Amino acid sequence: MFTVKDLEAKSTDPSGISAGTEFGGTFKVPSYRSGLFLDPKGRGGTTGYDMAQALPGMEADGVEGQEELFKETNKVFQVTDGTIEFAVNKVDAATGEFSGVFVSEQLSDTDMGSKAPKK
Repeated sequence: MFTVKDLEAKSTDPSGISAGTEFGGTFKVPSYRSGLFLDPKGRGGTTGYDMAQALPGMEADGVEGQEELFKETNKVFQVTDGTIEFAVNKVDAATGEFSGVFVSEQLSDTDMGSKAPKK
């Protein structure tokens, strides 16, 4: 059992769901870490410290390392796009249930905005 946000799946079989039917579409992928998540240094989106204790030294000259420091200390909740494809293997007409396999593709974790996502 799982939930897919804002999925509009399109089927290859206009007559309905039967064994062999394939369908898929795009959906929204929320970050699996909410604003309440704290990283190992106690920083978070809505709770925790503003910065880790060892980082003020990077701010000394106000130039070097500022972009890295900004990304590490300013956590964000991200929503990205994903795709999913389903293939139906079996249909139980009595209960209306069906089973099969699915493949989902979505971006990797970004550590709440501090790293570039991987596909």
